[in-house]
Amino acid sequence: MNNTVIPPRILRANQAHGYLGMCRDEFNKTVRPNVREFPIGKQGVGFDRLELDAWADAYIATNSVDKQQRSDTPLLPKPEKRLMGRSGSQAPAAKPDPHANSKEEFERVVAMVTGKSGKHRAPHHTEQPE
Repeated sequence: MNNTVIPPRILRANQAHGYLGMCRDEFNKTVRPNVREFPIGKQGVGFDRLELDAWADAYIATNSVDKQQRSDTPLLPKPEKRLMGRSGSQAPAAKPDPHANSKEEFERVVAMVTGKSGKHRAPHHTEQPE
């Protein structure tokens, strides 16, 4: 059996605003004066779904804002993060390269940041005398 859902051609007034994704007040103000409505039964009011679609297409074409494609816009550089509590007169601290692949490079950067020479540091894996 085919489970194809066919939307109704006629929408009641209480369904039409939801179909267009609008609140009822906006629908009554913006859409309703521009589309035909017709009676359904004694009290109901209906709208043609295809006419609502045509109105939505025209509204989008008239009011849409053209935007540049992402590839056309130049990428802006990310702003540098400011360090908390640093006054404007202090020089920024040197940041170690997170991609440094050697112990010597790391020790050089630590020495530069702390102002100490890395050559006088004890190795990390020394055994304590018993």
